[in-house]
Amino acid sequence: MRGVLLSLVCAAGLLAATPTKAMASFAPAHAAVSAPAAPVFALQQPDKTIDINISNGGGGRWYRSPVWIAIGAIAVVIVLLLIVLIARGGGGTTIVKD
Repeated sequence: MRGVLLSLVCAAGLLAATPTKAMASFAPAHAAVSAPAAPVFALQQPDKTIDINISNGGGGRWYRSPVWIAIGAIAVVIVLLLIVLIARGGGGTTIVKD
């Protein structure tokens, strides 16, 4: 029973750790910059009023960080183990006769 429970917990952890979006390195080939677009880019005039604002925060998606996902998975496993130990009703004395 412990093996099945541990397998389910591991499977749930792996399922939660899989990315939901495709990575940029796996972009399709048609997303690459083609050669005819280069002359159009060279003819454009750059904007003289460039405003760069770096004082804003990080974006607020802390829950997608792998560190927080790992901390959450470890916390879930610990809580599950505590619930299982409480449900088993352990803590009794063991008497070993010589």
